Amino acid sequence: MGEVISRSVGVSYPAINASELVRLKIPLPPLPEQRAIAEFLDRETGKIDALVEEQRRLIALLKEKRQGVICHAVTKGLDPDVSTKDSGVEWLGLVPDHWQVSSIKWLSPVLRGASPRPIQDPKYFDDDGEYAWVRIADVSASNGFLAETPQRLSELGSSLSVKLEPGALFVSIAGSVGKPCITSIRACIHDGFVYFPRLQIPEMWLFRVFEAGICYGGLGKFGTQLNLNTETIGAIKVGMPPSNELREILDFLETALLSVDALISEAEKAIALLQERRSALISAAVTGKIDVRGEVPETTEAAYL
Repeated sequence: MGEVISRSVGVSYPAINASELVRLKIPLPPLPEQRAIAEFLDRETGKIDALVEEQRRLIALLKEKRQGVICHAVTKGLDPDVSTKDSGVEWLGLVPDHWQVSSIKWLSPVLRGASPRPIQDPKYFDDDGEYAWVRIADVSASNGFLAETPQRLSELGSSLSVKLEPGALFVSIAGSVGKPCITSIRACIHDGFVYFPRLQIPEMWLFRVFEAGICYGGLGKFGTQLNLNTETIGAIKVGMPPSNELREILDFLETALLSVDALISEAEKAIALLQERRSALISAAVTGKIDVRGEVPETTEAAYL
């Protein structure tokens, strides 16, 4: 694998051409030993793959639980005995009697980002620029809180975009459609995002509503791809508890989600270690660093002879 990488060309997508590939030299043990190695690797990698799949199922269940905790908190609150009323909104269902229900557009204007054109022009970028340039990929790779980006805009570039200050909420309407993000840095967003100037409620409440995802019900295009814009997002109705209760719910979610996120992180680390172990096992077996002949039942070896 190391030799393949060393002979590859390209930066973003390194690749090796066929003429270089056929020149590579590989260790070639006797045929019975090749078969023994293949049998050993099939068995051992199968065990590892099964463990990886278990961890992936665990992550899926934890994410489902996470979403359920958020959904319940932002639609029902924390008091199981509170009296409720019909919100008149399908995704909200019954909400506590004392909660208000409002469209997002009445809580803040919903506006779209902007981009300097053509965006490839280097005059719009400056490594020492005051504002970071946010791409869809930056939001997709984030955990919902933007701390850095690989590019910064020049003064000219930022003047032609939409500037956000730390603490501002924005939502992607392209790529990772519907993903919310709160910036912790000065940043500029393009027209693949919408933002909420003059928001009358804490940004984190709306962030949790978007994070839960169920508020997007019925906004899909042909039942699949979300079709979001300033109007569709502005028309979404959300439940709003009194400010003191809202803060209690947000505090509860921060604590509850912290433990779930920790379990998800542990499972992801376990997958990474298992995959690393898988690669190392294959490498050791096919390069002769471990002798697997004694690891394969004699009946199996005999069947290949």
